[in-house]
Parts: sequence; structure tokens; C-alpha cells
Amino acid sequence: MNDKELRLETKCYDAVDYGYLYGLNQKIPDEDFEKVKKYMKDFRRKDFADGIIKVTGRPEGYRCLEEDVPKVEEILGITNTLEKRQNKIKKAFENPDEKRKLKDQSLNWLITLFKRGGTRPQQELSRLVIHSTKIYDPEDGYKNGRKDGDGSLFIYTPHGMWYIINNSSKSGDKSINNVETIDGGAIGYRLMYDDNIDTLIRIYSEENEYSGDKLY
Repeated sequence: MNDKELRLETKCYDAVDYGYLYGLNQKIPDEDFEKVKKYMKDFRRKDFADGIIKVTGRPEGYRCLEEDVPKVEEILGITNTLEKRQNKIKKAFENPDEKRKLKDQSLNWLITLFKRGGTRPQQELSRLVIHSTKIYDPEDGYKNGRKDGDGSLFIYTPHGMWYIINNSSKSGDKSINNVETIDGGAIGYRLMYDDNIDTLIRIYSEENEYSGDKLY
């Protein structure tokens, strides 16, 4: 028996056509799935403009658009709705203290998840940027601090989500860098796409996209 609460979660992000696509977090009886099937599409590689080149996550399978999420939730009697989860974050952001607390908690979770569960393959920042679907720069920290070796980025790519920590300052230990940058190097951790990690990144970064000088 599956005791996990039924909900719709993000399965992937498509930078070209669809934005976020949603799917159920667990298998449901066929008779229940038939009730919502008209709002779901069995996505395949051919359904995306560039194959899956500009998609982060798992695009293949039954997915629905964000606009159809409330319809699926209502039919299936889902109480932990996407709107409720989004409103909970919005409410916390209305209070400066609660906002800072939530952002700090999100960062702590991200550091733990990326460092404990992530991999550290050798990579070039330029390649990540060229193939990225989006790049978040929390509080413009990388944009404003890159020349001093400061700042971090969250880069979404077709092969996972990267947490990039600038480590290019003169006093930095370059031997631990695994990401080559034009500024002197960075530490990078990679995880496969996950709805919870995506949410934590969007909370901490406030979805602030990188807007600085070219990264390659």
C-alpha cells in the first residue's frame, strides 16, 4: 500500500514551448486515470521543438500543462494542490522575517542535497551555459561578485541541475575546482531533476535569472 499523499508535481521544464510540465507522483488505478486522461498527454521526444535539447527533467510520459493542473486535482480529489503550495510560499514572502527564514532553510537543504547526493564531474561553465534551459543567480551574487570570486549559480541543463559555487578568488583553493570558468574556476555539484529541489532553488533564488556579462 502506498501511503504517500497524491499530488501533481513538476516532471520537467521545457525552455521553448511548454514551460513546466506536471505529472502524478504515484501510480493510480486505471479507472481513475481514465477520468483525467483527456488533460494529460503522453509526451515523446518528437513533441519537443529541439528533441529534448532544451528540456530539464523527465519529459517522456503522461504530463499536463500548468493550466490543466486544477482540473486534474479536482477530478482526483487532490487536497495538497499546486495553488495551496504556491500560496504558502507567497504568504511567507510577505513577512520579511519569514521570508529570510524560508530562504535560509531552502539554502541549507540545497547545500545538503547537492553535497551529499550530487556528483562532481569535470565540466566547463561555457558548455553548461550554452546548453542551459535557465540560470538562476540568487540576489545577483554571481553577476556582482564573479570578478572577486564570489557568488553562486543554479544551472538547469538537459543532463541535470548544477549548483555552481564561484571559487576563483586569489585566496581560493583551486585544487578543489571541477568546473572551468573564464574567471579562474568553480566548484560544481550535479543532481538529476527533482520537483522538491526545483522548488527549493526557486524559493532561494526568488527565480532571479542571471543577467550579467557573458559567462563564456
